[in-house]
Amino acid sequence: MKEFLDFLSKTPTAFHAAEEIKKSLQAHGFQALNEKDSWKLTPGGKYFVGRNMSSLIAFVLPKNRKKGYRITAAHLDSPTFKIKPKAEVVRSSGTKLNVEVYGGPIFQSWMDRPLGIAGRVLVEKGSKVEAKLVNISSPALIIPNLPIHYNRNVNSGIEWNPQTDLLPFFSENPNKSFKNWLAEQCHLEEKDILNWDLYLTVLDRGMLAGAESEYIVAPQIDNLECSFGILQALLSVEEHPYINVAAFFDNEEIGSSTMQGAAGTFLDNVLERISLSLGQSKEEYLRELSHSFFVSCDNAQGFHSAHPEKYDEGNACYLNKGIVIKNAARGSYSTDAFSGAFFQEICKKAGVSVQLNSNRSDIAGGSTLGVVSLRQVSIPSVDIGLAQLAMHSAYETAGSKDLQDLITALKEYYTNSMHYPLENQLDLE
Repeated sequence: MKEFLDFLSKTPTAFHAAEEIKKSLQAHGFQALNEKDSWKLTPGGKYFVGRNMSSLIAFVLPKNRKKGYRITAAHLDSPTFKIKPKAEVVRSSGTKLNVEVYGGPIFQSWMDRPLGIAGRVLVEKGSKVEAKLVNISSPALIIPNLPIHYNRNVNSGIEWNPQTDLLPFFSENPNKSFKNWLAEQCHLEEKDILNWDLYLTVLDRGMLAGAESEYIVAPQIDNLECSFGILQALLSVEEHPYINVAAFFDNEEIGSSTMQGAAGTFLDNVLERISLSLGQSKEEYLRELSHSFFVSCDNAQGFHSAHPEKYDEGNACYLNKGIVIKNAARGSYSTDAFSGAFFQEICKKAGVSVQLNSNRSDIAGGSTLGVVSLRQVSIPSVDIGLAQLAMHSAYETAGSKDLQDLITALKEYYTNSMHYPLENQLDLE
């Protein structure tokens, strides 16, 4: 768990998460590829390729392989607030920052806490433009509540207006330039800053809690927990029969419809280029997909004992009770009876507990990148995750025992030669 907390401390945005994953892969002998270059892949080789600095796909070629890909995927982004290009909102009392909502955060959870800024800044360097990662961990911002005397209904539930209620206080000086301040923080010349992708961040990066440290409380557990689990499983596998793939996508929280999101062509492009590099034709690539399997990893809404009326208790999932296999008749999860049974067998062989989860029939629940990814790469898929509380809060809660179960199960998934069918039976050998 210490390793996960260390990972969280370095990953306030998807850009930073992708960079930390890149460093881990390189430390384990993975070779960087570029989409602009020709790829020459060799059996036993380990590779990764990035897109937009915020998405990354890693894969390992076995020396003696069976047909097919074993794919896992998670997302690196989390709900927050993005700073607009024209950042200042000037009032007589000082300067606020103009932000817009990214994803679906719980607004109240961002109030009255010190906030930092992180992301990337685009900088002019001579005849080139460079991207610089930024993580300003000083408490530069705060979004204060009104006193209860002026907002008597605050504890009864109110509707927050993102343009008026949620702009963070930046400076008492109405002439304070955010761009100038940013340049100072980043040791840059203000004139060289061209643009940015900057987000508000929670400065307290996580800890263990509970009488027996049974909880982990931190920002961005959704979905950095699954991302970290996928990475650790991929790195720990040595012998494996299939081509192992780990995809880390950006922009899931806003629908994935970007070139670096799961709805884009990134995964399909990488898989087809692997196939072409191995000397396969387009038909052989498509046949390869028919032997493949996809595991979408994204956390699940754990049972909240104060609100049992929000759950179908017979199909709910609980913290520290094992991996959650998610089901939904409306198709918001990719699991069906076959894919669910297949992954149950994987967990059984790994000695890991499984929870079968469905929402109440009158509450829709969320969705994941699993279904979105299948629009581009249509292969059998299961949606799994780990139970957590306060999903999309600035500070979330999960079970401290579950992460190791995920790593163990995904390691078994990557190494097991059990074949998934397209017909009517599972080959359990």
